[in-house]
Amino acid sequence: MQVLDREKLATLAFRAGLTVVGVADSEQLETDAERLRTWQQAGFAAEMQYMQRSPELLSSPAAILPGARSVVTVALFYDRAPVSPLPPDHGRVARYAWGRDYHKVLRRRLEQLVALVRSEQGLSSLEARVFSDSVPLLERALGRKSALGFVGKSTMLIMPGRGTFFFLGEIIWDVDVRGSGSRAEDRRMHCGSCQSCMSECPTQAFVGERVLDAGRCISYLSIEKRGVLSLQERRMLGEWIFGCDVCQEVCPFNVVPLKKKLSADVPELGREAGVGPSLPLAEVLGMRDGAAFERKFAGTALMRAKREGLLRNAAVVAANRGVLGLETELLEASRADSSAIVRRHALWAYSEILSLQGGKAKARMLKRLQEAQADPDSGVVTEAREILAQLPN
Repeated sequence: MQVLDREKLATLAFRAGLTVVGVADSEQLETDAERLRTWQQAGFAAEMQYMQRSPELLSSPAAILPGARSVVTVALFYDRAPVSPLPPDHGRVARYAWGRDYHKVLRRRLEQLVALVRSEQGLSSLEARVFSDSVPLLERALGRKSALGFVGKSTMLIMPGRGTFFFLGEIIWDVDVRGSGSRAEDRRMHCGSCQSCMSECPTQAFVGERVLDAGRCISYLSIEKRGVLSLQERRMLGEWIFGCDVCQEVCPFNVVPLKKKLSADVPELGREAGVGPSLPLAEVLGMRDGAAFERKFAGTALMRAKREGLLRNAAVVAANRGVLGLETELLEASRADSSAIVRRHALWAYSEILSLQGGKAKARMLKRLQEAQADPDSGVVTEAREILAQLPN
């Protein structure tokens, strides 16, 4: 049997740049598997096929690594610095995506920790898998089991005194960690009567405590959902071009970290390392090909949305915010973009903005809508006809 002292693990983790470390056994998360099954059956996974996988798989560390003895869960905090007022021609970016891609940042540190254990503890033959949001496993449930915190009504893992603005990463290995039992329960580890996350959600995505309807979540709509957004979904995006932070921003457990203006644990996760809190809509709308998109966003979490999704979102945010001055960019995107999805949403946004102006602007809008009915994509044609049908006579 391979054994590691918990204090030694913490020391080596610190050398790898990881200061928040918990340990749990590798037994299946049976209660969480049942909760997941109920959530799946209710249809709350929307179009996320990876969240429709077997609850037994998603709740079983041993299915990821046969012979697993324990799971090490680590947390890495990202930027909690104050956000300046959003410029009128920008879209908001969720905090977790301000810096570099957390998957790579956290994985490097986890791999370094495993290497240190192998080389300095005489455990060269240990078997391990490391991951961060990249393997089908219920990470927040593991974080709770590892005594890092509790799962709040927002479905986020909450650390009392430290909040929710952190990434989770895991090591599953065939090592027994001595002293790995959960700490005594902290009496502060619950939400009490607070329902701020539920009541302040702009789209009312929470259908109950710790139950999120992903199909109504801004983060899902702006990142995970592909293709056409319905009119209702477009309005739901509001000013968010990528992700959403509202349920975390209103959480009382985040008041102190935000007030202290705490920076990210490592420079790579700070705003200076990536795109920061917002994106200029004109710049995004002007990215006509994948090469331009990758030059700007390679190495960041925004790659997840893909070029088509981010341009779609930019057009929608422009319309929601009524941004005057983007007519040229929207017109060009509606005519020339290679993606019919982008053309369709840009056409809608162009019409929305010009309809606010009246006069000659309305005439230009009508001309473009008539022209769009010759688009080779039937979806764009349908969009143009629907907009025309809704215009007052």
